[in-house]
Amino acid sequence: MSLFSGLQMVNIICSVVKIKLVALWLHASGIGLFGIYQSVIDTVSTLSDVGLRQSAVRDVAMNQSSQRRLAEVAIVVRKWSTFAGLLGATVIVGASPLLSQWFFHSWWAVWGFVMLGIAMFLNSLTSGEQALLQGSGKLRALARGNLWGTVSGFIASVPLFYFLGPQSVALSIVAYSIAMYASMRRARLRTVAPPAAIGLRQIWMKGKGFARLGLYMAIAAFVTSLAHTIFTALLNATDGINNLGYVQAGDTIIVRYLGLIFTAIGMEFYPRLAAARHKRAMQTYVNHEIVLLMILLTPLLILFIMARGSMLKLLYTNDFMVIIPFITWGALASIPKAISWCMAFTIICRGDGKIYVLTETLDAIISVPLCYLAFKYHGFAGLGIAYIIWYLLYALLTGTVFYCRYGLRLNRHVTRTSILATICCLTAITVKETLSPLLSTCVMLAIAACFIPPLRRLMRR
Repeated sequence: MSLFSGLQMVNIICSVVKIKLVALWLHASGIGLFGIYQSVIDTVSTLSDVGLRQSAVRDVAMNQSSQRRLAEVAIVVRKWSTFAGLLGATVIVGASPLLSQWFFHSWWAVWGFVMLGIAMFLNSLTSGEQALLQGSGKLRALARGNLWGTVSGFIASVPLFYFLGPQSVALSIVAYSIAMYASMRRARLRTVAPPAAIGLRQIWMKGKGFARLGLYMAIAAFVTSLAHTIFTALLNATDGINNLGYVQAGDTIIVRYLGLIFTAIGMEFYPRLAAARHKRAMQTYVNHEIVLLMILLTPLLILFIMARGSMLKLLYTNDFMVIIPFITWGALASIPKAISWCMAFTIICRGDGKIYVLTETLDAIISVPLCYLAFKYHGFAGLGIAYIIWYLLYALLTGTVFYCRYGLRLNRHVTRTSILATICCLTAITVKETLSPLLSTCVMLAIAACFIPPLRRLMRR
């Protein structure tokens, strides 16, 4: 957790500083150019790599007990990553004239999109190495590679912005991709040589399983992204760009910043759960992970509620204080999110792609009208409460699959810890709203400190 949450913070800091420098030296046009190039890379990679970065982790984790099988899987993952990278690069390079005309109504950006093809290819190779390290449990090597890649890519980008102007945007993306691949190549998983050469037919047969699961995961990600786009469009059409900006700022805080803890723990939890070969082991891991998340999240949520005003002033301006009700109640949604998040991983680890797409699609269908109507009739507080209801319903969806399809159970300790976490967070909100700043701070710090002993016991065990 500390390893990857720290890494996420470094990524965010580098991203913020980079955008600041782009805004200073390249102005708004540079920011817009970055957004266009990045959206093209994200869209094409979603179509070309079909979720291999996540789906391959499962196969690697399931075969890490045997050096021979792990070596074979490593070759297959690298070959598939190379093919996906070449496919993505070919699509971008081939469409570069059309993309230049579409976005800029001229030919001047053709070579910029061609350079994105290089970045696309290197990103795919990097993703393959990352999947191998994560699935095999080489987390320190993975974190080290990501850290050095991020920092060196940032350092390489800065002089490009200063000396080359708008032409530096595509070059900086390529420079970052080169730095990431070089760093991950150095940290790559070393395996023994397989006893026999693996032909194209074997690569296809061994890789089509995680490619199929990856395709389902890509579809699910697309559905989720589409739901967010529809909600954004509705909000912009009826409530204006200012309210949309406020909502997006609050969503960034709730989903991205508070979500760091989920991303960090998932780096270890996902391959461990995928490697579990018995139902009892899988059930134990899920129950343990939920309890761990509750004990970690509760004091963090209390501190977040305590410092919400200061954080908004630091990240944004005083105008954004209107979203305090949204981020307060929306942060509380992290509790049902933690439960549903852990159970959703079991669907992926079982390779149940169709069910995963079904649950994510139903979740997307629920989220758009729920959040839109809540904001329309009850404002920012209503939207925050809608987030709680949304994740409760998602927990019900994943729980139904968890219980009925897989025969797994959540134990009583999970229930008690979740109820205790909810009570503590509700108490913190009440104290913050009713008591004086000094007294409320003392009470919330005391509540948060109560979670230190159980966290130490859990980590020691």
